[in-house]
Amino acid sequence: MHSPVKIACIQMQAAYNEKEQNLRKVETLIQEACKQGANLMVLPEVFTGASIKSRAEAYTQAEPIPEGQTTQYLLRLSREYGVYICGSFHEQDGVDLYNTSILTGPEGLVGKYRKLHLCETEQFHLEPGNLGIPVFHTPLGRIALLICLDAYYPESFRIAAMQGADIVCTSFHGKDLQEINGLPQSLHTPIPILCMANALSNHMYVVGCNQVGNCNGYQAAGQSIIANPYGAPVGSVAPHDQEEILYAEVDLSDTRRRYLSSTNSRLGNRRTDLYDSMLGYNPAMYPKQS
Repeated sequence: MHSPVKIACIQMQAAYNEKEQNLRKVETLIQEACKQGANLMVLPEVFTGASIKSRAEAYTQAEPIPEGQTTQYLLRLSREYGVYICGSFHEQDGVDLYNTSILTGPEGLVGKYRKLHLCETEQFHLEPGNLGIPVFHTPLGRIALLICLDAYYPESFRIAAMQGADIVCTSFHGKDLQEINGLPQSLHTPIPILCMANALSNHMYVVGCNQVGNCNGYQAAGQSIIANPYGAPVGSVAPHDQEEILYAEVDLSDTRRRYLSSTNSRLGNRRTDLYDSMLGYNPAMYPKQS
């Protein structure tokens, strides 16, 4: 099997509550990535620029899926450029609100994922995800989606891996924590470490796409990354203070060669006599998405 993919990890600064402006910017950046031959585009968390301060404000920003403006915009871009695009924004489903990442492709809406682990004030305005951790089968390979704080829970990546995911595309809006958390001088966020560690532990590709710059007083830390199944960055880590598109040409079928040597497999050597192989997760509990 050979599954060549060129990933574009689009680290961008979103303008606060300027959805139209941010969508136009996304299109410009995707056009640029297409010129470089990319066919899998990963956008940050809430790339539409929403910064929710109240539930009332959340209702003004959230959209239904798939009929909402942002979904329709990404669907058009996927059709026009023949690419897959993922990223998160706020979804309204009836009276409930979610932080949702969608995956669009030339064939239409592939599926959506709702953030499981809500962060800080999200807990006051949004519902925790109820779609589980789906893995979407595409011509590029098997793609899973996560959002920001989900990456702090290793179970999220392991459950995706146990369902055969080749790559996990994780959208972040992670703040600069260097001084707050006493990180080493080169790190402004733990995002690179989280992505590298989970890529290594699960023998999969992990993309961590963060916002950068200030949005309504929130300083995003950048340092987006594409990590390979051996836990190393593919190319460089993005800067902490400017926009950048990271590119990586990869063969997603590499993730299915589970044995690093004749005796060493991150997943094959698990002690499932001591713990449940799926960590208690049951995919049958969640609606199947086409």
